[in-house]
Amino acid sequence: MKLMRVFFEKRDRARYISHLDLTRCMTRAFARTAIPIWFTEGFNPHVYMTFALPIPLGVEGARESFDFKLLEDSFPPAEIIRQLNAALPPDLQVLEAAEAVSKPEAIAWGEYEIRLYDPAGGAALGEVWDRFLDQPTIPVEKKTKRKVQEIDLRPLLTPLSKAAGEDCLTLSLRLPAGAALNLNPNLVLGAFQQFWGREPEYVRIARTAILREDLSLFA
Repeated sequence: MKLMRVFFEKRDRARYISHLDLTRCMTRAFARTAIPIWFTEGFNPHVYMTFALPIPLGVEGARESFDFKLLEDSFPPAEIIRQLNAALPPDLQVLEAAEAVSKPEAIAWGEYEIRLYDPAGGAALGEVWDRFLDQPTIPVEKKTKRKVQEIDLRPLLTPLSKAAGEDCLTLSLRLPAGAALNLNPNLVLGAFQQFWGREPEYVRIARTAILREDLSLFA
């Protein structure tokens, strides 16, 4: 038996699936395959499956992951991909399957793409974004199940790129992720909208990469 890691994409309509429903979807997909997966023991056996970094509701994922235990070491990874994809919807597809390398605790960063659509135009939005980043501090409230904590977003936010279109601004940024500190990109969006004084007509957010401390891909 060995620990396998599946990388998958969560696109378009699938971004509205909650983490709980995503787990249920993957469990049902396994039930439609012949993949020799390990089940927990006890009165209520279920598929052993863990997600390293659950994705926020409404956010697309370009390379998300979950782990499961494979009973037969010789079972080919290509067959895992084929059988799962045949059982999954088109907006939720497996990209890769391999033996797990890093522990989930190794995750340190998440990279995101935020697309803002508005009649103001991409260039005008880009100017507002630059002024937003020029602030010495960006205070936001980070809510958890136990408390509300005020943090300064500015030193934690790493802007990577921006591209202005006719009616769209595409931003790429890096945020802390993992067990120590995990920042939702909607915190950035909310702070930007408050600074701007309005909301764009439409927003689309995608997590494009999950990284370790040295900025290498989580594998």
